[in-house]
Amino acid sequence: MLDAQPQSDDEAMNKALQRQSDAAEHDLSLIRERLSWTPEQRLEANAAFLRFYLAVRPDGPLIGDE
Repeated sequence: MLDAQPQSDDEAMNKALQRQSDAAEHDLSLIRERLSWTPEQRLEANAAFLRFYLAVRPDGPLIGDE
């Protein structure tokens, strides 16, 4: 549902943080968002995560097969 009037950045940030405080609702919103993606968008999201992960952790996972 959209608000009738534009929000300030602070108002938008506060509303987003309030939505995230409810863990179940936050998880459901992420699931709904991901389900609406095309297969290409999903692949790109996975590739973007892997690029980020390898930039942060180029030597691999924190837990090894020792």
